[in-house]
Amino acid sequence: MITFERMDNKQFKDYMKFMLPDYIRDTAEHYKLDTELATEKAEKQMEQLLPDEEKTEGQHLFQIKSDKELAGYLWFHVSKEEKKAFLYHIFVKDAFRKQGIAQDALHFFENESKDEGADYVGLHVFGSNEQAIALYTKLGYKQASISMNKVL
Repeated sequence: MITFERMDNKQFKDYMKFMLPDYIRDTAEHYKLDTELATEKAEKQMEQLLPDEEKTEGQHLFQIKSDKELAGYLWFHVSKEEKKAFLYHIFVKDAFRKQGIAQDALHFFENESKDEGADYVGLHVFGSNEQAIALYTKLGYKQASISMNKVL
């Protein structure tokens, strides 16, 4: 059984230790930044997005559990004023992939967002993440814009 449990402060700190290095690596790789600059940008972004850590208003941070075992993470924001939600991060551990957990998490995100008054949801995905793009497309997500770059 899949459940979604709000993170407490210890779980939030553990999540940040897990998530930030991957985010920094992806940012550095996709935007051709050195690791130091990517780290600085990521840390500033986290401070802006989560000034009160897991208690930041509008931010929703969950552990995804499969029969009480940690299977992944889900982080999204709902703006009641703008009536929209944004998915910041979804991650399913390797041992739990190909079991429909990411799809369940996306449905949970959509339902929670709708319950909080959102009229639509959005997300960002790196172009190299073909599996995620396929899942989002399957669930009805459409491209809203395309950001492109070229290494010189």
